[in-house]
Amino acid sequence: MKKWLIGVMTVLMAVSLAACTPTTEKQKKETTAATAAKSQEDMVLPSTGGASDKVPDPNVMPVAVISVYHGGGGSLVQDMDSLDTEGLDAQLLVDKLIEYGVLTDGTKVLSFDVEGKDENAVGTLDLSQAERAEGCSDKMFLTEIGNTFTENFELSKLKLKVNGGNYEGDDIKQGDSDYLTYNADYESVE
Repeated sequence: MKKWLIGVMTVLMAVSLAACTPTTEKQKKETTAATAAKSQEDMVLPSTGGASDKVPDPNVMPVAVISVYHGGGGSLVQDMDSLDTEGLDAQLLVDKLIEYGVLTDGTKVLSFDVEGKDENAVGTLDLSQAERAEGCSDKMFLTEIGNTFTENFELSKLKLKVNGGNYEGDDIKQGDSDYLTYNADYESVE
């Protein structure tokens, strides 16, 4: 029995030494070369970032990216959104203001005109009604409309009219020379 046990131990020792013995350099090179060839076959080449990557999808509708100012938690916030058209349209922008709860349903643009260019552009927006949907102050309501239109149409100022007349709210009654300008401190408007 001892001889048999010594024979089994010798075989196990020989197997373990063969498994732990370092391989020769020739075997390493052959194994590495075979692995590299196989990985190159499987590898997907990275994109070069060329013109072929930048081709727009012809099935996707173009959109206009817009900023919408609206009340949120007691102060004004700015949200980025999009219109399902390539160009900017005043009625679509009013529809977004309705969607965000700034204006009430049924508000229509009677006319929208822009005079001048660049930093001298002045817009005149005539709405069918100008009623607050969210129950905020006149100042916040006018800042929501003013900032949304002046930023998106790149206006220096905006004249808001309701059915051809000047805007009249609970606290603010605009005159002929009153215009809305972009309020950079919109977050503090209450």
